[in-house]
Amino acid sequence: MKQLCRVLAFAALLGALPIHASTFPDRPLRIVVPFAAGGNVDIVTRIVAGGLSEALGQSVVVENKAGANGVIGAEFVARSAADGYTLFIATAETMALNPFLMKSVPYDPLKDFAAIGLIDDFPFTLTVNPQLPVKTVSEFVAYARANQGKLNFSSWGTGSIGQIAFEQFNQATGIRMEHIPFKGAAPAIMAVATGEVHAFMATLSVARPQAASGRVRILAITTAERDPTAPEIPTLREMGVDVVIRGWHILVAPAATPASVVSPLNGALVTTVRRPDISEKLIGVGVRPVTSSADEAHAMIRSENARWRDVARKAGLKAE
Repeated sequence: MKQLCRVLAFAALLGALPIHASTFPDRPLRIVVPFAAGGNVDIVTRIVAGGLSEALGQSVVVENKAGANGVIGAEFVARSAADGYTLFIATAETMALNPFLMKSVPYDPLKDFAAIGLIDDFPFTLTVNPQLPVKTVSEFVAYARANQGKLNFSSWGTGSIGQIAFEQFNQATGIRMEHIPFKGAAPAIMAVATGEVHAFMATLSVARPQAASGRVRILAITTAERDPTAPEIPTLREMGVDVVIRGWHILVAPAATPASVVSPLNGALVTTVRRPDISEKLIGVGVRPVTSSADEAHAMIRSENARWRDVARKAGLKAE
């Protein structure tokens, strides 16, 4: 009888313990995208969500919560239950730029999120209007210096990595150009094509179709070495400008999400991104599939946060 009582007591104790590790996930998950549907971040997320759904055996729903350069979506996830069922696609804007470009950000990118893992990274290109009398980076820099303060550049919004990437180029070359923000990458590249704006630090996926039709000219790419998908484009470093920039997407969860949940999520993400069909789709939209541990992803967020803080400060950008 005593032995039976001990068994029953032990069973009751097990029933009271958390069961994350054995049951997660037992219902659908959602990934919050902090930008509008149809953009690059949204497209990448939907590709990955499909693979995650298969890897986890549960539906993964993509939910767009756009506004304030990603702040609305980021705050929503930071305040969500830390159970692994609400995830977030982190970008340079949400994790590394907003804190230095806004007077008040209602979340801490380094304390309010638990990194799950990297999804991808992607290059930028120095893209100019083809009517400018330049065909190389050195000619462009010389032209900009001769017309100091008279040229402008576009981005897909104030505080976007597109803006800050160009500011870093300005710093490295000693030129000054006025920033003209647009609501999205599509109107930003069209402004260059029409001559409304002189230049744009555009993602390769955005610039390449316009360059193929002759509407814009790509002068260089921001990778450390030539991109294997665009080997004909020289790097800025080759052209004598020591600037290497990549954008990225990282899957994160609310900060208190337990390791017993982060671990299977990371495993599912790595499996998803490494799938040949998923990788092919990601490459097709202009990003390079990348996998990492949760710790490596968190370290990258910290590193990028410090890096872009310094660029923003040197550029004299003020919180608004």
